[in-house]
Amino acid sequence: MDTFQENIENTVKNLLAKVGEEKDASKIKRDTKIKDGLGIDSLDGIELISALEDIFQIDIPDSNFDSSLKVGDIIDLIQARLNAAAERSQGKIDKAGLIDSLRVDKSPLEKISFTPYYRNIESGLASKIKIGNKEFICLGTNDYLAIANNRKIKAAAIKAIKKYGLSMCGTPIVIGQTDINRAFELKIADFLKQDDAIAFPSGFQANTGIFQLLANKDDVIIADKNIHSSLINGCLLTKAKLRFFKHNDAEDLKLALKGSSKYRMRFVVIEGLYSTDGDIAPLDKISSLAKEFDSFLIVDDAHGIGVLGKEGRGILEKFNAYNKVDLITGSLGKAIGLSGGFISGKENIIDYFKYNCPMYFYSTALPAHIAAAAIAAIDFVQKHNDLRIKIFKYKDKLFGALKNMGYHLSASETPLFSILFGNSQQTLEFSKLLFEKQIYTVAFIPPSVPEDSPRIRILTSAYLSDKDIDKAISVFESLKKDYAG
Repeated sequence: MDTFQENIENTVKNLLAKVGEEKDASKIKRDTKIKDGLGIDSLDGIELISALEDIFQIDIPDSNFDSSLKVGDIIDLIQARLNAAAERSQGKIDKAGLIDSLRVDKSPLEKISFTPYYRNIESGLASKIKIGNKEFICLGTNDYLAIANNRKIKAAAIKAIKKYGLSMCGTPIVIGQTDINRAFELKIADFLKQDDAIAFPSGFQANTGIFQLLANKDDVIIADKNIHSSLINGCLLTKAKLRFFKHNDAEDLKLALKGSSKYRMRFVVIEGLYSTDGDIAPLDKISSLAKEFDSFLIVDDAHGIGVLGKEGRGILEKFNAYNKVDLITGSLGKAIGLSGGFISGKENIIDYFKYNCPMYFYSTALPAHIAAAAIAAIDFVQKHNDLRIKIFKYKDKLFGALKNMGYHLSASETPLFSILFGNSQQTLEFSKLLFEKQIYTVAFIPPSVPEDSPRIRILTSAYLSDKDIDKAISVFESLKKDYAG
């Protein structure tokens, strides 16, 4: 054993002696089991990972810890991480090599002579969209309530364009904002029963901008493992520790909160309605835990707003949790039928964001016609529970039919669900077959989703008719032999 490996082994054993039941480091062997031999459970494991990260200055994802591990497994993991970090720091490349390396691996698409991405759509959103002079039943849009092509909403946007033009061509803090922009911020805040809101050009900017003003190196962010990549990017912009708990598992979150008492502040991050499975967060349990452990709770309800609740107020309405969340983020590009994003919460926090959030004050303001259309869209969302009933009915019909056919489906509670496949190639092949039969869907393959769960996402929008759903069911029926069961 070389000195480097010996130092790692001694350091790990000494730390295990402090954390575990065996206090004599010399008696701890490589084949000693972490749980059975040292009595270290999942809660102790969180503290162990944190300590190892501090000592060796590396990141160790929580998923790497399992109570069935042996001491040698941890030592080998640390050595592998250190070796990888050393290789990255020593690697060199010239400009030509860098440019040549920036290529997308399209081999999975080339194998089937098909790509489901970046297609040119020759129409607006409707029950059928036009691609290459063919009409496709659209099961892929986030426009749940068919607002994007709504005549009255478009009229509100056109009226605002005539008054304000296309853009203020500057940041809100410098050039100012239109009165209709401010009216939208107050409208969305009132809709969600919060004090105030701040509007962003995109939901991605809202989610990436939220964390760096809140969390620092002395904090920990504890997030559901299925949160959107925009939230993860936002977390990574801070120096806070990032931990993940099992998806929608309140007990695992409780363990993580218990094991993180040393941090200045604990932030809990979830989505209201998850964007690839269609399941809903147990906000009642999670908000209670956040309160119990004095933690700051952030909820991204991009897909929930407009879809959940009798008035479409989202996850907050479903659980009557308007005063149980510290900040809520959302997108205008889902059920609101537009583009843009926002953060809503207490007045002083929103004011602080307006003066300190780079994603906000270095970005050109949300166009006034989007703000005007969003105000009209929110009114529409509140009034049309009939459309929510419709899209849930269509989802239940389509989901039930596919389940009976033997397709492997996500555990969805909403008009969004996924058909799960064993590998990316199978997912793309199925997507191609649907496309050939003029059914438009969205294929998700790694890195957008984990390696073990490539999928085709289905959304039932208010654009659809009973005839469209029946047609889609017949197409899935024709393909079930090779892809279901």
